[in-house]
Amino acid sequence: MRATQPQPTICNVCNATIIHKWQYCEFPRELDSTSFAELLPDIDTFIFDADGVLWLGETPIVGSLEFFEYLNKKNKQVIVLTNNSNRSRRSLVAKMHKMGFAGTTEENVINPAAIIIEYLSSRGFQSSGKIVYLIGSQGFREELDEARIEYFGCGPDPPDGTDIEQENLLNKDAFIYRMGFDDAGKEVGAVIVAFEKHFNCVKMMRAANFLQDENCLFLGTNEDETSPGPHPKTVIPDTGPILAAVKMAAGREPIVVGKPHAAAFHFVCSKWGIQPHRTMMIGDRSNTDIIFGRRYGMITTLVLSGVHSLEDVQRNQRAGLADLLPDYYAPCLGSLVS
Repeated sequence: MRATQPQPTICNVCNATIIHKWQYCEFPRELDSTSFAELLPDIDTFIFDADGVLWLGETPIVGSLEFFEYLNKKNKQVIVLTNNSNRSRRSLVAKMHKMGFAGTTEENVINPAAIIIEYLSSRGFQSSGKIVYLIGSQGFREELDEARIEYFGCGPDPPDGTDIEQENLLNKDAFIYRMGFDDAGKEVGAVIVAFEKHFNCVKMMRAANFLQDENCLFLGTNEDETSPGPHPKTVIPDTGPILAAVKMAAGREPIVVGKPHAAAFHFVCSKWGIQPHRTMMIGDRSNTDIIFGRRYGMITTLVLSGVHSLEDVQRNQRAGLADLLPDYYAPCLGSLVS
């Protein structure tokens, strides 16, 4: 039976035309500076993941600075779309400037906090009299402060240094019942789960109990399992495991705003009005960056400088996972400029 070409659809939120890709498991083509230069006239916008694509830790990946400069000279629209909310956009831009990514502003950098804040603001959260229970880091707190959204919950819990190892949570006199779940004095209207180093069973218990109220929003930044780091064989857990723990305990599904979910696409379209078929998504993760680009009709390129390798691509092809296969791959951004 002959396959029919997927029909374009119009996004009912942002009105973008999405030209869907054939579900063929063809192996991606390797991009180099010559083939990239030939492709460039067909692309207006580049969306980059950050960690593992532009830099690792505090160090730019080889060639990423030159690639950024090259696109700026070609007057291409450049957007950085990260699932990492550990830094605020202001802090992220400062980091990029320090590393040499000139011309970057907060206007073209998106993190999950920005998407969540717009989501809450569109629902009048600031004037609702409610408060956020936040599992998150300093960068997320800075974004909420900027948006004048009240929150609590960050940092060690219990804050008084109680040894939870000695506490029996099944005992009615356990510390968490003495303290009360909500020590903020206001109704919790949203639970936000991002990455936090202080995450523990107490935070999970608080979040799960707040979420028993069906009117309490449950928002997650991303579902990335791990983060890229300086040692490829060392596993660095990301937000995904934390969100999964809260989800299981609460018995509820979160609204996840990071890639590859719809909220990230709608945010980009509402701010920049991109044409997906003239947009290239460049990332290092097949199950976030590449599936995001494919799902919303973009050209996709996997760089092998972060989480996923060519062996992962081969496994996905053998397994018939077409949505995880990029159109192109490259060792790193530096290989795309001569």
